[in-house]
Amino acid sequence: MGVLTVFSAKGGCGASLIATNLALAMAHSAPTLLLDLHGQEGTDDLLLDLRSPHAWPELLPVAAELTDRHVELVACRHPEGLVMLAAASSGIDPAPAQGTQSLLEALARRYAWVIVDAPSGAWTPAPAELSDTLLLVTTADPPALRCAKRLLQARPQGVHGRVGLVLNQFGRGQPASGSEVAASLDTPLMAAIPVDPRGVGYQVNFGRPCALDRQSPLGRTVVAMARRLMAGGTRKTETSVVAATPSRPERPG
Repeated sequence: MGVLTVFSAKGGCGASLIATNLALAMAHSAPTLLLDLHGQEGTDDLLLDLRSPHAWPELLPVAAELTDRHVELVACRHPEGLVMLAAASSGIDPAPAQGTQSLLEALARRYAWVIVDAPSGAWTPAPAELSDTLLLVTTADPPALRCAKRLLQARPQGVHGRVGLVLNQFGRGQPASGSEVAASLDTPLMAAIPVDPRGVGYQVNFGRPCALDRQSPLGRTVVAMARRLMAGGTRKTETSVVAATPSRPERPG
C-alpha cells in the first residue's frame, strides 16, 4: 500500500504509458487512483479512453475534508475499476505545492494505491516528499540517459533510497545491458520493458491499455512489475528486476 510516482527526465520516454498501465494493473487487486499532475500536456485520459470535464485542482479547496463523494464528482472511472483524476487544462492556474501535498495526503488515506503521473524534467515537491517509490522512466538512448543522470544528480535530500529505474522500449540492439545502464546511473533497475510497437500503437491511438492485452510484451512486463511492487509494501524499493523478453513484433489481431 502506498504512493508511487512515475516520471521521466525528458518528454517522450513513455512515463505516462507506464503510469496508466501500472495503475490499471494495481486496480485489479486493490482500490487504486491515478493522478495526472501534468498541465495541458496531460494525456492519461486519452491513453485510457476516458473523458472527463473535470480536473484534479478542483479538489484543492476541499482537500482538508475530502470525501468519496468529492472524488466521485471530479474523477472518472475506468471499466476495470481504476479511478482517475485528469490533468488540469491550460485555463486552470497551477496549484501551490502545499495544496498539492495536502490533496495527495488525503487521497493516500482513501486509496490503497495512489499512482502519480508527474511532469518530466524536474522533481515535483509533493510526490518527491510523499512517495514510497519513485519510478524514473527512460529510454536507453544517449540524450535520454544524459537527462536522467542530470536529474538524478539534482535529486532532493532523502529521495535516494526510494528511486527505481524503468528502462522503456529496451531491446537487443542496445549498446549496454540494463544492469550496466542502472549501474551507470547508480539507481536500482526495476524493470526493462521490451519494444512493443503493436501494443503501444493500440493504446496511443485507441486507448486500449497494454496491461489488458495478453499479447503485449509491455503489458505483461508492467503487470509483473506491479505485482512485485504490491508485494514489497510501503517505503521499500523493489530491487528484483522485471526483465524484458525480446520478441518479434506481432501483427494486430
